[in-house]
Parts: sequence; structure tokens; C-alpha cells
Amino acid sequence: MTHILFDSRRFLQLGAFASLSTALAGAARYVTSTSNNEPADNTPLTIGYVPIAGSAPIAIADALGLFKKHGVNVTLKKYSGWSDLWTAYATEQLDVAHMLSPMTVAINAGVTNASRPTELSFTQNTNGQAITLASKHYGSVNSAADLKGMVLGIPFEYSVHALLLRDYLVSNAVDPIADLELRLLRPADMVAQLTVEGIDGFIGPGPFNERAISNGSGRIWLLTKQLWDKHPCCAVAMAKEWKAEHPTAAQGVLNALEEASAILSNPAQFDSSARTLSQEKYLNQPATLLDGPS
Repeated sequence: MTHILFDSRRFLQLGAFASLSTALAGAARYVTSTSNNEPADNTPLTIGYVPIAGSAPIAIADALGLFKKHGVNVTLKKYSGWSDLWTAYATEQLDVAHMLSPMTVAINAGVTNASRPTELSFTQNTNGQAITLASKHYGSVNSAADLKGMVLGIPFEYSVHALLLRDYLVSNAVDPIADLELRLLRPADMVAQLTVEGIDGFIGPGPFNERAISNGSGRIWLLTKQLWDKHPCCAVAMAKEWKAEHPTAAQGVLNALEEASAILSNPAQFDSSARTLSQEKYLNQPATLLDGPS
């Protein structure tokens, strides 16, 4: 496997936004209009999200009024990390939430003390993640074996990041428990910890890999698409009981996300999308770390 240390700061060339609704039971992709003989459901809905690149369809749908266009009365609520969002969803403070794909499976199956019947209703993006190592390790890490003894940040146990990293390590005869430490960190804390040498690296989402490059604290060592190309990452989870009670609103949410994903996937919209996402109420990151390839 080829390992890379490169300076790209543009997350849209590391991943793709999926205009795809994928219910676990299997749902057909289609877009409908709430004006077609079906009234809008104006029941207030709060959608929780963590401000990372993978949440972009939710943010763009809000910013461009797409939820309203498709007949849904949505308010967004930002969470700094996955643990807080997970708790809010598990305790029914949220009925629809941005999640990492494995979170939806875990909470639906009740594999932890958090259990709630849940559907993975929309895949927001594929690929787009990376293993970033501290710049001081540049040139000295050439294989998985060289990661032994390090402390690497992961965003959540039930994340594609943790699953891919553990699989990669085990496949290369590195014990992810005995040979190094995997430390749970909120995405926003990963770069800060890397900068003060609290960790040796992390596997995380955009734009935090790009931030590490930008401030000189880190270099991207491996793209997760090298481990599993087109792997799912961020998703939108819906509580099954809420979806059953509000089918019109549920479809409206999916329609809005479909439209937002199409906008994000259009190169002509990269710059304007980056400016929108950079706002404090959304990702609160420099637009230069968010724009698409020039």
C-alpha cells in the first residue's frame, strides 16, 4: 500500500457527497414534491449535527431553505462531539440526527446501553477521511508497524474511522489495544491535541485533516479510501417511531438532502458552498479549507 504525505487542503477532492437515501430495509431513490396532493407537515423538527464536512448536506439544506421548500419545519442544533449527540438522540431529545454510519446500526441493535429503533435513512458522503500524523513523524513512519507506541485519536467507537483503523492495524499484525493507544476525541479537539503534541496523530474527517496541514502540525499519511474505496461515512438517522408518525416530513427531509447533495456535488457551486459552510452557525471553518478543487 502506498502511503502519502501531501498538502491538499480541499475536502471536496477527498470525498463525495451522496445524493442517496438508503434505508436499512431498502428504499427506492426518488424525489417528490410536497405540493403534489400531499400537505406539508409543519410539526417542528430539530435535527442535530456535528460540524464536520460530512454534515454539509444538512447545513446547505438549511441555508438555502430546502427543508422549508419541501414542507418541513426544521431547526438545526449543533453538537461539539458525537457523545453529546448520541445521548441526545438516545434520550429522545432528537428524532432525526446526523450520525456516523455505524452509530445507526449500533443504537438500532442495542449493542450498548443506548438503544432506540433507528433507520439509516440517508448517506451523506463517502470517503473523505484520513489518517493524519504529526509533522515530526514525517519520514519516519513507513508502515503500520511504525505506529506502535503512538497515541492516535478517533472520533467515536461506533465510527467507520475506528473500524477502518482497527482493521488496518490488525491486518498488519499491530494490536490496536496492546501496541498503541486509541483515544476518543471530539473532532475539533484533534488538531489542538496534535498541535500541543498530546497525540501523535488521528483518523478523522474534513476539514480537520486540512486544518492540521494548514497550521503545520500534521501531514496526511493515508486516505481512508485506500482502505475501502467509497466507504460510507456520515449518515442521517431517523427514529422509526417518528418516521412512522410523520411520513410526509420524513420524505421532505430526504428530498431536501437529495437536492443539497446535488448542489454540493456541482463544481460550479464549490466556492459558494464553501462560503456558506464557513459561517459560524454551520462549520465555522475558513472557506479556504472547504472549497473544491480549482
